[in-house]
Amino acid sequence: MSEVLSKVCDRIANVRHPLLLILVVGILIRIAIAPLSIVYDSEYWALVIRNIEIGQGLYGVEGYYYTPVWGYILGLVAVLQDALLNLGEVAVKVAEIIPIEGMGQYFSSTIPSVAFLYSVKVPLYVFDAALAFAVWYLVRDVTGDDRKAVLGFALAFLSPVLLASTGIIAMPDTISAMFAVLTVILLRKDHPLIAGMTFSLAVLTKFFPAFLIFVLVAYILVRNRDDRRRAVSHVVLAAVGAGAMAAIIFAPQILAGNIEECFQFLSDRTGSGVDSSLLDTVIGFSRIIVYAIVLVISAYAAVVMYRNRDGDPTRVLMKSCLLISALVLVYPPTTQYMVVLVPFLAYWIAAEERRFILSWKIMAVGAVICVFGSNASTLTPLGVWEGWFDVDSLVSFFTMWNDPVLLGLSPRNIQFGLGSILQCLGIVMVLWQMHGDDLLRAIRSRRPGDDSNSRAPVND
Repeated sequence: MSEVLSKVCDRIANVRHPLLLILVVGILIRIAIAPLSIVYDSEYWALVIRNIEIGQGLYGVEGYYYTPVWGYILGLVAVLQDALLNLGEVAVKVAEIIPIEGMGQYFSSTIPSVAFLYSVKVPLYVFDAALAFAVWYLVRDVTGDDRKAVLGFALAFLSPVLLASTGIIAMPDTISAMFAVLTVILLRKDHPLIAGMTFSLAVLTKFFPAFLIFVLVAYILVRNRDDRRRAVSHVVLAAVGAGAMAAIIFAPQILAGNIEECFQFLSDRTGSGVDSSLLDTVIGFSRIIVYAIVLVISAYAAVVMYRNRDGDPTRVLMKSCLLISALVLVYPPTTQYMVVLVPFLAYWIAAEERRFILSWKIMAVGAVICVFGSNASTLTPLGVWEGWFDVDSLVSFFTMWNDPVLLGLSPRNIQFGLGSILQCLGIVMVLWQMHGDDLLRAIRSRRPGDDSNSRAPVND
């Protein structure tokens, strides 16, 4: 085994092209962390695949709470499992781990197998790579600089936020982010019909890219400002593409008569579901307020973009996408949600302003702290299925990590809280780096006796 690892390391050391080296390192990291899992979500993917295999579809049995895009990919995973793999039992209920379920909302004693985790995560890794290559292509296309493009690829592909979301949590946000960036590329290359289709896929995987709709439309109009007919036709083509893709995605669910279940996540996230508590309702209502504010800001950014006749439209669009993505993620700053921000931040660091790397670093640290807040529970697939760890010891350590130690808070509460604060701080830092100087100038100009017009501008 040591000889094999030595040869692999030697091969990596001999790789000359930086893009290939980054790709290989990123793949190896993903292979290494795939057996780790926050099993709560992975358990549901196993349940969805079981539902599909017994003919219940995505929504026949309770367990899938998203629009169908990720469900269809899980269906493809199920087909590949049956055709090419012999996984056998993919998840088991472990009696020793049942006490963990009572320690938090997102813990489960149903442990998916390591083989199943690989079968679900490898497709997500493919989308990770596609997302990073999309950032690489966009940076290279805009700047013409290969080194900047490689930096953009690295910041996306090696982002701990991305690694945590796909490699440990196993969430499909990377699919949404990839299609969002692809939409920008296609609009830049004047392919509005296909861009509308990719935008629909982005939104119907995770809804966060929907907040970009106003600035994307403004981008089309700005690029065709001198030809109003062409501008209108491109907007119409994009709308047709989005509508056609949505119709394709929802067609099986419409025929099955369960279209309402496709949007159950909206009622769950806004606290308006049947089983929602008062706290869920309050949190959900606050989300609605935040999202409404972001929509207003997005519309305003689109108006500013259209009125601005100076500068590169793509630069203005990417800055607007970065701003809107950051705003919509401030609350709640969840690790997998932040994936949609990663490509826009990576692009901006590589193509425009390196100082934004500070935000990237803060979010990276926060994501690592958050995702390992479940500590020993992430090792349960290796303990249950491979025997690498004693399950009773994992449960004991996890229990200890959940015992209150300070003001009724457990080490896990403190760790998760710290990680969440850092993630939020990283997002806020993006906003501050974008508009902090403007805010400070505005504050100074309002001080009594301060004539801002008579002063030299503050150095940026």
